[in-house]
Amino acid sequence: MGLLIRRWLWLTFALAPLSAAVAVLAHWPLPVRLVALLTPAYMLHQIEEHWGDRFRTFVNTRVFGGREALTEAAVFVINVPLVWGLNLGAWWFALTGRFDLALIGLYMMLVNAVVHVLGVARFGYNPGVATSFLVFAPLSAAILVETHETLSAHLFALGVALIGHAAIVLYAVLHARRERTA
Repeated sequence: MGLLIRRWLWLTFALAPLSAAVAVLAHWPLPVRLVALLTPAYMLHQIEEHWGDRFRTFVNTRVFGGREALTEAAVFVINVPLVWGLNLGAWWFALTGRFDLALIGLYMMLVNAVVHVLGVARFGYNPGVATSFLVFAPLSAAILVETHETLSAHLFALGVALIGHAAIVLYAVLHARRERTA
């Protein structure tokens, strides 16, 4: 398991093009194909963030002043089972006509992008900000244009995304605090 935790990013080099091809070539309605593109878009973002352990190092060094807030295991859990699983779930919900629930994947992406962009004001460039602008923003806009859900569905999905990101921040803060007191 340790090898997978340290080397999971290599999987994206095979899975991103494969999942993008499936999304583009499938005979699904456009909104379903766009939601299916969440996975390869996130994988591209993960390459920018995590190549050379850049994001974990950035967070631990710049955001938490040298304390280990994010571990390799935490980065793996956040990015593989949680992000990939969430995007797979969003695709499944879109495929089965539940775009209200598929919006959770969209808003997870949008909240992530906003955090990266706002982080520039405080910390300067941070690993992931380029794909937030170049990939997440246009894909998110396309999904928003192509899906026609109620305001309550959007607010619910946004709420889930905010809670998810808050949980990650809370984990990092608590882990850094435990390290400081240890």
